[in-house]
Amino acid sequence: MDSTDLELLRQVTRGDEHAFEQLYARHARALLAYAEGLLGERGPAEETLQETFIAVWRGAGAFEERSQVRTWLFGICRRQALKRMRGHLPASRPLDDALDVASPEPGPQAVALARADAAAVAAALRTLAPLHREVLDLAFAAEMSHAEIAEVLGVPAGTVKSRLFNARAALARALPVEVEEAGR
Repeated sequence: MDSTDLELLRQVTRGDEHAFEQLYARHARALLAYAEGLLGERGPAEETLQETFIAVWRGAGAFEERSQVRTWLFGICRRQALKRMRGHLPASRPLDDALDVASPEPGPQAVALARADAAAVAAALRTLAPLHREVLDLAFAAEMSHAEIAEVLGVPAGTVKSRLFNARAALARALPVEVEEAGR
């Protein structure tokens, strides 16, 4: 049986380690990527992920069902990452993975073009303000809705829409003209 996140969290509240492992397996990868995006380094992101799940284990009973379990987890992860930053601005997220474009049997020319575009996008992302990188990470990497992002960030959905609009515009301005024209 495939339990829902809420069912798993209720089981965690009762001390069910197997349910905790399932919850971790479902969300750890996305939470780690989000933490790494905020912190800019893998090591501190892994520690943040560990602290997030310690907080989940200890605080599962405090979940009031006013949100989805997933957004609750991202909120905890965000608070843990912000504690770790201790007032420092988040560093840019390394996007080395974007350089390795996986595609079935691409030709050498397609690979060269894709890598050039990915490198340009990665460089453009590094120039964005941390606020813009974070909202793009949540929207595209974590595939969250505007309402979910609003809940994680503790801002109104309209603010999320505005931040996404501004982040996309800033990214477009930071991209070289060739990359923008290739995408049209």
